[in-house]
Amino acid sequence: MLDLGLLVYAALLLLAIWRKVFDYWCCGLWLSILNYMSLLYLLLASALAYLLVGFYQVVQLPEILNPSDSSQVAEVQALWSVRWLRGFVLFAPIAATMTVILGWLQTDSHVFEIHKKFAMVKHDRAVQIVALPGVYGVMALASMMPVIELSTGRITSDMLRSPWYDKNSPFFTQSIGAPDTGSSKGANELVTWKDAKLLAFWRYETCLYVADLFEAWALFQFSKLVLEQVREAIACQDKEQANEVDPSQRLVEKDLQDSHSAVTSLTWVGTSLFVCCCVAQSAASLWPYLGGTRTDQELLMQHLSVAGFVASCAAIYNLVVVEQAFHRHLSHLNPLMKFLTVKFLVSICFLQKTVVEGLEYANNLMPETMKSVVRHVPFVGDIVHLTELQQHLFYPSLVMYECFILAILHLFVWKANETWYKTTRPTLDLNYTENDPLLLCKPYYDEELAPAKSTASTRSEQT
Repeated sequence: MLDLGLLVYAALLLLAIWRKVFDYWCCGLWLSILNYMSLLYLLLASALAYLLVGFYQVVQLPEILNPSDSSQVAEVQALWSVRWLRGFVLFAPIAATMTVILGWLQTDSHVFEIHKKFAMVKHDRAVQIVALPGVYGVMALASMMPVIELSTGRITSDMLRSPWYDKNSPFFTQSIGAPDTGSSKGANELVTWKDAKLLAFWRYETCLYVADLFEAWALFQFSKLVLEQVREAIACQDKEQANEVDPSQRLVEKDLQDSHSAVTSLTWVGTSLFVCCCVAQSAASLWPYLGGTRTDQELLMQHLSVAGFVASCAAIYNLVVVEQAFHRHLSHLNPLMKFLTVKFLVSICFLQKTVVEGLEYANNLMPETMKSVVRHVPFVGDIVHLTELQQHLFYPSLVMYECFILAILHLFVWKANETWYKTTRPTLDLNYTENDPLLLCKPYYDEELAPAKSTASTRSEQT
């Protein structure tokens, strides 16, 4: 199986460069299919098609077990011991497919507005948020593939040596711990069950780290969008009160602008650090391809995981502060559902998995009597008693269903025809304030408000 974690990571970096250079136009020509969002969905569709074929092909193959390895036999035979888990896992790729389709259709409506050069920056930020469930769902499916391969006993050391390992190699004919026929001349060394689990779980984590990277970027775009809307509301309010002659009122408005500037700069720092942590995590997860040892990688990933958890909490906290401090200026944005949908998927990144692991840890500390009681609680009892292999199938499947629900919510929350998309500068450059705090760059309304501000300041001086 191809290492889609590495391939999608490289593709996202290339798309980021493409967005920076061309966005939706090249030399004045509209990039209908070659704009970066269309290319992103073509990438997701190609990866999804590859994963669907591979997934349903592998699950139909017979298990190849090594009778001498009791741990492998026990884990594989107990894989579907939870009655509802098999159906839950098998239908999850369908949910991921529907998520990509819904996201693509909704993105087209926003891109159509961008083509008209109407509120380009707002629609551009919106489409990146809308794409988040699709990207996360596809990467969750990609993370599940090596675990499915592991459960059928078809993993060789080629998974570590090259990201291009695919089913055209002896992947479908060799088993973990089986005798080597020598036909591959040592290129496909077979591994023990313990080593195979390390290889599969490593690729599993790589895919989720790449998904977290796009999640951090979407959070960054959402924070920029929200703070830009607050700035517009403040600028409009300032314009309406331009003839105000009361110096104290003007001073209050200036203090509000300064407060917004400070909050914007702090939020930019928090979300940017979150993005940087996720970029470092994704890159570090590819360390074994560069010849690094698993021990060094695990030590590095532990530090980055802690840093990512802190950065994600700080980023979410920044958004909560912005939502509470400027809720009056965001009332036209329908902020409640927009903030909830963004914070919901961000919680998947570091919080949801921590909760599940905490429940399992708490269950292990319980006396046997309490464990037997918990075991009989529907679903919860099964979840806290899942084996390691079952957990690595359950979690990405759960994420795929959650992404599908979120994609449905986005249809109602991120409509392309909402009134707040109206802007006084529809031809604003898409690269505006992308790399700097919002108010350290040229503001939106300077040209429009200059006459009004000068009139108000003259009157204030006369008074």
